[in-house]
Parts: sequence; structure tokens; C-alpha cells
Amino acid sequence: MAISDSNVGVVLGEYLRLKELDVDSCNTASETFNAMTKNRYDFCVLGLDNQEETVQLTSDIRLMSDTPVFVVQREMDKDAQIALYEAGADDCLVQPLIPDLLICKMKAMLKRWNDYEKSLPVVFDYPQMHFDSITQTLQAGKETFHLSTKENSVLLLLCRNENQLVDRTRILKAVWLSDSYFNSRSLAVYINRLKKYIEPNSRVRIISMRTRGYKLLTCE
Repeated sequence: MAISDSNVGVVLGEYLRLKELDVDSCNTASETFNAMTKNRYDFCVLGLDNQEETVQLTSDIRLMSDTPVFVVQREMDKDAQIALYEAGADDCLVQPLIPDLLICKMKAMLKRWNDYEKSLPVVFDYPQMHFDSITQTLQAGKETFHLSTKENSVLLLLCRNENQLVDRTRILKAVWLSDSYFNSRSLAVYINRLKKYIEPNSRVRIISMRTRGYKLLTCE
């Protein structure tokens, strides 16, 4: 949570804690961005005074995370709201903020997200390859591999986004909870391991796009 008005931030933080929610408070955009890179949050609430700074921070957060972003400001005209939504904000609220309304919105969004997560596929069939993320089993050609938890999580993200670039930071945040240098090196090791399982035995390929991320493709 990042609120420029310290009084509003303290009151809102205390209220959310009374509702048994864990809250980390930040005072600036840079503090908020750093917190988002180091931790996994269910929600992010931004109440910064500077409109351009809020739009940029929202965009930066969206590039590395799917965490829902609520923006709270004193005034927001149509153009300001459009800019925030285009940057990736999930909802825009005008002060004075009603905390109970914010919590209701959070609960509704969390329920929809959980329902969406449950609807996502967990078993995948490709030419000469079968992947079951529940049993953490990968069959490639005539070979069967029992995946580690991290191998399973990385492959699941790639399969759910077949033919699409999956940003490296997104994988690191989802699997390691941090995009540190050490974790980046670990991700590269896991990707190479998955390639060794898959590529000699099937028509599926994992393409590495330097500094950006990875893409799972089926070759003709």
C-alpha cells in the first residue's frame, strides 16, 4: 500500500489490519516498486498525489506482476482514469475512501481470480508429449520424468501460455517469489533441464528470448 497522505495511509492500514489483513505500507513510488519486486501480494493500493508517477508505477507493476492494483486519488477526471486503466489499474477510487467498499471490491476480485485459477488446465497433450501438473509427471516420447516442484511450476506457466512469451520476471515472481540475480540463474538451470527432458523426445520446443523470457512452441 502506497499513500502520499500519511494520515490516510495510517488510518487505512490500521483498518485493514483490524479486518485481519496483512499490510505493508510505503511512502514513495520507489519504495512500493521495491516491495513489489521482493514480495508476493494479493493486492496493491496506490494513493500517490502525482498522477504521472502513479500511471508509471502502475505500468511498471503490471509488467512484472498480475497483482490487482487499486488506485485511490482525491480527483480523477475521465482522461486520468483512462490513463490509469490503460496502464493496468484494476479499479480507480476517489477519496474520501470508504474502507468497507475497498474490502468488498477486494473480496469480489479475489473470488473471481480463484474461480479463474480453478478453470485453468492442469493436463496438457502435445505431439509426443504429455504433461500432468497434478502428478508432476512429464512423458516425452518413450521417456517419463518425475518433475520437482519448481520444474513443474515453470512448465505449467509455459504450457498455460503456449505460443506466448512469458516474461522472465513473471516466472520468477510466481515460482521463486523474487527476481533476484541468484534466482534468475536458477531459472536458467531449470529451463535447460526441461529442454533436455522435452526436446530430444518430442516436437515441443522451449525458446529462450534473451533478457525477456521464454516461449513454449510446438514444431510442425
